[in-house]
Amino acid sequence: MDDVDSGDVIITHTERFYTSVGVAVRSKDLSSNPPELLVRTRTGFTRYTGAPSSEGYRFPSVPQGEYYLKTGSAYVVTDERRVEIGRHYLGRQDAVATSHSMTPAYLNLTNLAPWQDSVGYSGGSRLQIVSGQVDLSAEVYTNDYVAVGQTQLDAQDAQAYGLSGNFPVFEAAKGDRLYVNQLTNVFGKPLPNGEPLVASALVRSAQLPAFNFTADGVTPLVIIGAMQDVPMTDVSFEWRLGNYASVATEIHPAAMARTPSFYIEPSAHGPQEGWVGYSGELFSLLLPPGTSHTIADRLPYGNPYPSSWRPVGTATYQYRILEPLPGNTTITRSVTGSLMTSDYVENLVASPITPALTPPRALSIDGIPATSQRVVGNTSPIITWKPPANGAPTAYRVSLIRYVNTSASTQTALYLPGTATEVRLPVGTLAPNAIYSVRVTALDSPHQEVTREPFTIFEKLPLHMADTISSLFTTP
Repeated sequence: MDDVDSGDVIITHTERFYTSVGVAVRSKDLSSNPPELLVRTRTGFTRYTGAPSSEGYRFPSVPQGEYYLKTGSAYVVTDERRVEIGRHYLGRQDAVATSHSMTPAYLNLTNLAPWQDSVGYSGGSRLQIVSGQVDLSAEVYTNDYVAVGQTQLDAQDAQAYGLSGNFPVFEAAKGDRLYVNQLTNVFGKPLPNGEPLVASALVRSAQLPAFNFTADGVTPLVIIGAMQDVPMTDVSFEWRLGNYASVATEIHPAAMARTPSFYIEPSAHGPQEGWVGYSGELFSLLLPPGTSHTIADRLPYGNPYPSSWRPVGTATYQYRILEPLPGNTTITRSVTGSLMTSDYVENLVASPITPALTPPRALSIDGIPATSQRVVGNTSPIITWKPPANGAPTAYRVSLIRYVNTSASTQTALYLPGTATEVRLPVGTLAPNAIYSVRVTALDSPHQEVTREPFTIFEKLPLHMADTISSLFTTP
């Protein structure tokens, strides 16, 4: 083992793969894609050079105090001497991903719950597939007409669209299987305006035997089975939506309250106090934009999975502003933010659901409020904010979203401790003569330390998040 000096910073990258038989651990060599380390000075940054060692990727003689660690397009602002930048995954460690996120499918399903059309904000009857052996969840659609009340499908013209990324290769010899789940409408008490409250709930499922399949964009995924009833339970909740709608102007003075959503999803093979990946949904409820009354209701949903796949509930309220694109006022772009709370469902609904964390305040760029469009003075500005009025963040994420004509994408994310109130963007983070917005997210994740293990912060429960957003700005 190498000697570790007190001035050394050691970076490790450990991947964990969660399956029904346990957790496989793999250390990743960082020498082919090394991290970078920058120390902020009065006028900019000093770059430190590292090298592989038996302990991990080592940066020697780094001054005590805060530094910026860059890996991929992300930065972590930390003063820790050891940082783990690995991530967690669902499924077999040796699973192979294809290059396809969509595949044709053939469906032959019997004993479906009577098929339903969409009502309100619920999509009616629909199908999802989920694997417990490899990392796959997908939505399945058919172009064939399905009559209301129909209880079987024989569809040649169907497609499966990956929700968790590209399709993995399925290997029968390794036990790779699929759950096929049917979700359909369930009804609660009518909304105050008389519209029906309609949610989508899993009601029937079939587990297919192990099979071989490699998605190639041509060969159909064959889904044949008899659907079965699943154990049903009720979720009883009180959701005080007025406490969310009133927060809109804290996100941005021009923000409009948009769609509230409530999801229940399984935590497949999840670690204690957390979950990994995405394994489809058990229940979803979408409400009209701007809903601001309290909903107290009791609704059913089914769960075909083992008891170790604990249901996780997530309540989200979306907001947005609409602004003309600088330099082209004929194009209007939206900038979005949200408030979110996620926890094991029994914990989430144990008391009324309200925002536990409100947005960061006084978002500014180089000391000027970021709530109106302008050209910033340079491509390495300082982003500042004040802590939320309510709640105690354990971390912040600063996201930079770039706008090019009709597209928008997150270009960089910076992760900071909950004590932070500013971050200077390193040179090169922002492109010249480009259009951006910045979103500062306050996070409260009491079981996670963002400065030591930043990229698993969204897997720990409970998790509270609150955004504040800027207007569009342009770089010189």
